[in-house]
Amino acid sequence: METTYRVLRIEEQMYGCEELPAGQPVLCDVTLADPAGERRTLPYPDKELTRLGIDEGSMVVLTADGTLKKA
Repeated sequence: METTYRVLRIEEQMYGCEELPAGQPVLCDVTLADPAGERRTLPYPDKELTRLGIDEGSMVVLTADGTLKKA
């Protein structure tokens, strides 16, 4: 069963003075809240969030394979 979540916060992960390893995508920590208010945070590629048009406040579905799609 898929649950719909509201995106509460999107923050780019901090890499400090280290650069990303070659070929690694820039990840964001995405904080989601379900209808009961339960929160969860998951890493997600920034480029994919942009492609899907997912921003803070968006309603999304977290699929069984761990991907997000706009609700």
